[in-house]
Amino acid sequence: MLFVEFIAPVKKSTQANKCLCALYYLKHNLQIEVASIAQIRNLLHRGRVVSRGNINYTRALGSLAEKVDSPANGLWQITPSGERVIRDLLGLTEGEMETENDTTLLERLIDKKVVDDEVKEYFREGVDCLKIGRLRATVVFLWAGSIYLIRKALISQNLPKLNMAIQKYDSKAREVKTIDDFAYIKDVTQLLAMKELGLCDKAQKDVLDQCLDLRNKCGHPTKYSPGPKRVSAFIEDLVNVILP
Repeated sequence: MLFVEFIAPVKKSTQANKCLCALYYLKHNLQIEVASIAQIRNLLHRGRVVSRGNINYTRALGSLAEKVDSPANGLWQITPSGERVIRDLLGLTEGEMETENDTTLLERLIDKKVVDDEVKEYFREGVDCLKIGRLRATVVFLWAGSIYLIRKALISQNLPKLNMAIQKYDSKAREVKTIDDFAYIKDVTQLLAMKELGLCDKAQKDVLDQCLDLRNKCGHPTKYSPGPKRVSAFIEDLVNVILP
């Protein structure tokens, strides 16, 4: 969501609330947790806030009391109580904002870090599902893109060593000669081979195991349905391991 849309409901509110809204957006949509007055002013300019030039930013921010903190001279950050104020003003739930933040993060990473068109397609379908609250489908599509990236990393290794690593954990697995052959290899075996070949460490593999477990819960016909926080954690884990 663009800031001009985000701030629209509070454009007629107090100067302090406009600044608080900017701090919230900077933190959750732009990943800027501690901001300068210049950053707040520039964001309000982008949001076409008419009164931005008349705001005494130091006074407005200072009037917010416990809703903001100033960890250094001239720098400000929103506190949890300040976040609650903005969510109440905009009628947002924590889950809705997590979804919005995750969508923004994924779209940015897809544009910057994903080169393969097939992977982009999987990730974009995951984002589309996330936007409309289809969380199980989001997990399935994002895992599909992630495991494809893992397969590309594996197939780039020495093939005899790769097949030895696979056979170590699944003696009945077919020999891998092309990336398409991974369709016959269990995802869990691919993760084990990934660690065996030094493409990830134990901690990273453990994270991917947890992501695969959620994918399996979402990809099979069960009554399980993950909540926004669980999907947000899933996205964060995949991003940190697959798209660092």
